[in-house]
Amino acid sequence: MDPLTAARFGIGVAALAFAAVSDVRTRRVRDPLWLVLGTAGLGLLLIELATDGADALVYPFIAGTAILFYGIFFGAPLFDEDGFHPRPARIGVLLSAAALVAGPLAVAGSSRPVTTAIAAIASMPVMVVLYQALYQARLIVGGADAKALIALTLLVPAYPNTAPLLAPNLLVEATMNLVFPFSLVVFVDAAVLLLAVPLALLVYNAARGDLAFPAAFLGYRRRLDELPRHVWIMEQVDAKGEQVLVLFPPRTGDSRADAERLRAAGKTEAWVQPKIPLMVPLSVGFVLAFFVGNLLLAVLPR
Repeated sequence: MDPLTAARFGIGVAALAFAAVSDVRTRRVRDPLWLVLGTAGLGLLLIELATDGADALVYPFIAGTAILFYGIFFGAPLFDEDGFHPRPARIGVLLSAAALVAGPLAVAGSSRPVTTAIAAIASMPVMVVLYQALYQARLIVGGADAKALIALTLLVPAYPNTAPLLAPNLLVEATMNLVFPFSLVVFVDAAVLLLAVPLALLVYNAARGDLAFPAAFLGYRRRLDELPRHVWIMEQVDAKGEQVLVLFPPRTGDSRADAERLRAAGKTEAWVQPKIPLMVPLSVGFVLAFFVGNLLLAVLPR
């Protein structure tokens, strides 16, 4: 592992470990951590490009990516809980980032071949926008999760030279690296690890002799007067006063208020769904992506 790769790995592990501890304790991770991680990634990338004498074509991509990245943390967003807000300053910033990216893309497509290095760096602004879009679409649940993946995109823009155990076939490696940037491998590996959660809940409920399906895959039963801090209640009282089971309770719900309504209805216990600290599988996924590779390759033909 070369020094820059080792630096990226060490910084990423340290930041994600800190995030995981914070997530376990409070289910929150503060923005300054991602700002520092993304800034460190940009700094390492500039050092690497200057050392290697990189094509000048890559620098507008990096500038556009930086604008998109810092725009996440500063200024009022276009989309919030109230919907879309046409903020001229924000739109102007986004258009400037788009112009910085579109210019070198046009040059690369018309006058010179697109090298692997250029393709990897060109994917950075694309991934920043993609993770933001996935968050807006609620396919990435937490804002911190999206910001973590964006910061990791800046930290490790190209695949590290670590010879992972699950490497794609040489015939498709270049294509895989292009359509599956490294941060997306981290995301996929973390998602695969999350598949163990329903199985763990099933085993836990089976050991207690409480196998109500499908609730046993998604939560566990708990007394309302001993309600854990980081859970969503899966049983609720609807507008008609009837008790209903909600397999995927709304993330903006008030568990304490739900518990009070259930107590008023005569319930003493209810099914609850744990709030999984997603920074834990994301941290493990980062390490796996370095040394094991894309876990999907374990089940797909290579």
